[in-house]
Amino acid sequence: MNKNKTFAVFACLGLFLSLSNIVKAEDAPTDLRFRYSGSSIFAVPTGKCTSSVSYINDNKDSLAFISQSFGELLEVSVLRRLSGANKNVNTINGKFALISEGQLMPAISIGAADLNTQLGDRIYYAAASKNFEDFGFSIHAGVYRDPVNREKKSFFGVQKVIFPLLTLAAERSNDIDTYGIKISPYPGMSLDIAQRDGKEEMFNLVYSRSY
Repeated sequence: MNKNKTFAVFACLGLFLSLSNIVKAEDAPTDLRFRYSGSSIFAVPTGKCTSSVSYINDNKDSLAFISQSFGELLEVSVLRRLSGANKNVNTINGKFALISEGQLMPAISIGAADLNTQLGDRIYYAAASKNFEDFGFSIHAGVYRDPVNREKKSFFGVQKVIFPLLTLAAERSNDIDTYGIKISPYPGMSLDIAQRDGKEEMFNLVYSRSY
């Protein structure tokens, strides 16, 4: 690891640890705030850092999500709520890679949602992702801390490529299941159609790019 990368690693870790000591008195509902806290399958973060632009319609709420990765080391994202009770509120999120994905090792990252505390305390999480290319299958899992009661909650998700343009996906967070499909008309573009808890419809139009 070169000197610049080493400095970036320690600087990001120092920032992450210092922010974790700052606590506010009140929080908005955690399960809603944790959604779109970083690049994801549908709504919960994966262990990888990626760049993307998304328009999201989640149970009649509209959101815009932009993430920017800096290599495989760091991801910074902004989520803007376009409708609903928190219309026009921008939350900033960060994701820092601890381990890059290898032949046996998953990609592992730590992250934080709402770094600028627009809707309550920051939500900290750890996530891991592993892709099995030979089977067209990937799995993601992690834990996050509820800032209200300090409990740790788990989340996980899976994806399976059925055809080159069609992927089945599912995730579970806060004891709620989300199932859906991803349709990719051409590389980098994806239309996600899903249903959460058997009643909440969700549509994501995603443009991803890599360097």
